[in-house]
Amino acid sequence: MDMKKTTLTLIASSLLCALNSNAVLADDAQATHDHERILVTANRTEQKISDIAGTVWLVDLEELQSQINSGHDFKTSLAQLIPSLDLASTTRTNYGQNMRGRKMVVMIDGVSLNSSRGISRHLDAIDPFNISRIEVLSGTTAIYGGGSTGGVINIITKQGNEDNALKVGIHSGFAGSDDFDTSIAGAYGYANAQTKARVSLAYTKVNALYDGDGDAIVMDTTQSGLQYTDSLDLMASISHKFTDSQTVSAMVQKYNNESDGEHGLYFGPQANALLGDMTGVEIRKGLDSAHTPKTDRTLINLNYVNSDFFSQTLNIQAFAREEIFDFYPRPRLSNGKIANFSSSEQNTDASGFKFVLSGQADKLSFAYGFDYDTEEFDALQTYYDTDIAQNSGGLVMKSIYAVDRYPGFEVDASALFAQLQYQALDNLAVSAGYRRQNMDNTVHDFVGTSAAIKVTTGAVSSAEAIKGGSTDYSVNLFNFGLVYDLNDSQQIWFNSAEAFELPNVAKFYGKGSYEQKDGANSLTLVEGTVVDVNNSALAGIKTDSMELGWRFSEGAFSAQIAAYYSSSDHKISYDKKTLLISVTDSKTRTQGIEAQLDYDINAAWRAGISTHLISSEAQDKEGDWKKVGVTQASSSKFTSYLAWQGNDLNVRLQSKTMLDLEDDAEGEIDGYTLFDLTADYPLANGKVQFAVNNLFGKTYTTQWGKRAIYFYSPKYGPESLYDHKGRGRSFALTYQYNF
Repeated sequence: MDMKKTTLTLIASSLLCALNSNAVLADDAQATHDHERILVTANRTEQKISDIAGTVWLVDLEELQSQINSGHDFKTSLAQLIPSLDLASTTRTNYGQNMRGRKMVVMIDGVSLNSSRGISRHLDAIDPFNISRIEVLSGTTAIYGGGSTGGVINIITKQGNEDNALKVGIHSGFAGSDDFDTSIAGAYGYANAQTKARVSLAYTKVNALYDGDGDAIVMDTTQSGLQYTDSLDLMASISHKFTDSQTVSAMVQKYNNESDGEHGLYFGPQANALLGDMTGVEIRKGLDSAHTPKTDRTLINLNYVNSDFFSQTLNIQAFAREEIFDFYPRPRLSNGKIANFSSSEQNTDASGFKFVLSGQADKLSFAYGFDYDTEEFDALQTYYDTDIAQNSGGLVMKSIYAVDRYPGFEVDASALFAQLQYQALDNLAVSAGYRRQNMDNTVHDFVGTSAAIKVTTGAVSSAEAIKGGSTDYSVNLFNFGLVYDLNDSQQIWFNSAEAFELPNVAKFYGKGSYEQKDGANSLTLVEGTVVDVNNSALAGIKTDSMELGWRFSEGAFSAQIAAYYSSSDHKISYDKKTLLISVTDSKTRTQGIEAQLDYDINAAWRAGISTHLISSEAQDKEGDWKKVGVTQASSSKFTSYLAWQGNDLNVRLQSKTMLDLEDDAEGEIDGYTLFDLTADYPLANGKVQFAVNNLFGKTYTTQWGKRAIYFYSPKYGPESLYDHKGRGRSFALTYQYNF
């Protein structure tokens, strides 16, 4: 299908209809007459969405289930539902899946899943069966720490008997005997006037994936693919109201998404495909490795709420999070030969608490408090016997040693914050907020990986360590907003906000060149090449943003649109050879338009469209503005739908389009358009849903697939090894029984 024609068609349709019932427009008109929708994420306290000076979206249970039960994974579903969120890949990572072109914070019940290491598995975190709704705040915010420069996605989990159900689903493209995915989930809840409790278990098995041409999609050996994986999400929660005003609650989650440990990527005899000829490369059984891809996360979340604490509401939250991320054993080439095979294990332990007081006095509402969190990170790189690995075509990995992959570090962050909103006039509200962010970053001593290998293998007796140390950061962050009610049907708003992020600590420090002096049996650092804490402190990045928005809802038509501009005082650059980062004083800027429209054509038909048009630029050494490289920039996108609702049967045709992306260094990512068709039918105690995804069987390379080529080829193999395709035409059937 011609991309330009498709794009023009979608733009034209936006003049007649309006999109994405998926990402429910958070506004009065879509609430009931007596109950307006409430959001807690924007200001850390309950607030009517029409009173919020910013772009907010509320993804409700029905809309999310519609996408998930159609066979889409969580990342793909959210991209269809949230206008400013980039389209997803078909691998485990959500690297580069930005909001408004910048990093986002992902939370579960208010607990951030982000870390200073920046491993992009925030959306590999929960089975959607356990999600009640998702609150989304687009753009920079000073309310939250942790690098919320693009927005906040707060996943709210189900409670009590909200959804007593058993769900089973199958998904296949019928391209091969292993092209068959299954899922099963069940939950039981209990609720009375004082207590709510719920326990659930959700399991998904993904087998082979095939593109639109019926060819098996190459397994991602860098960030790890989803082929032949088993996902298990076990969650339990309880909430008890022991007085009229006081409630305590607890949630425990164990999430594991792991390779089956049997299937791996075969690179042909002697792994020769890595040297340029991909003929014979296939996924096959026979993988034998101590480390296989997995995401293993344990989350504990405790809350205490007192709604009558000196005429205020007190909320105290404490959490602990433990993560183990394993990666695929991948090859590295040197001088036209296979140098080695290795894989990494990266671990994060985080904990913290939040103390929030909120209330209202006449026309003034407020929230203020304190939060603190700490995290520890370490990483090991395991190396395998190269001869054995090569002789097996890359399937048999015998561990021979392990060394530190990155410098270990600890980050302690604390902040005081306050948010006020004053109803200055009957139709004008003014909001202002402040956050005092403090961070203490401690980096451990580190021996560079190449030097550590020589010590471990006995080539030298010792190597000089790159010294660690500590750095402190303190920054003031402000936000200001206005909401003006034009009438009962529409508001306009203005918002200005600041955010702060600490770039990837592990990928910045611990760099240095080594030399072996004559007669010495040790390695010493070369003066002037070392990046350590004492001599090259990591600069934090501050981002300022502004947005102007309008929302409207009356009768059959609803809309929300916002124009935004954000700028940062530093730029992150990636070294293609080492995959490490550097931070320069160059500025970056992002500007765009985020919009969504919905239109009820009549009692049966509904249509809509959303768009995110974005441009990102950075200054070069001469101070000239250039397009941000395609490995970091976001693509513009469109989504649309046409839905028909009968007495029982509901049918929906939806599309998503990623536009072409280019930079000034001749980097390019080709866009694509996909269509999905879904239908659901209610039964006596549940619902059955059928879907055809990628309706026209388009073959395309995902955004991550193209970025992986730029990142890893040719140092880690030929382009075709990283050309990760999207899934071709596939069919999904899901049945959920409610009891």
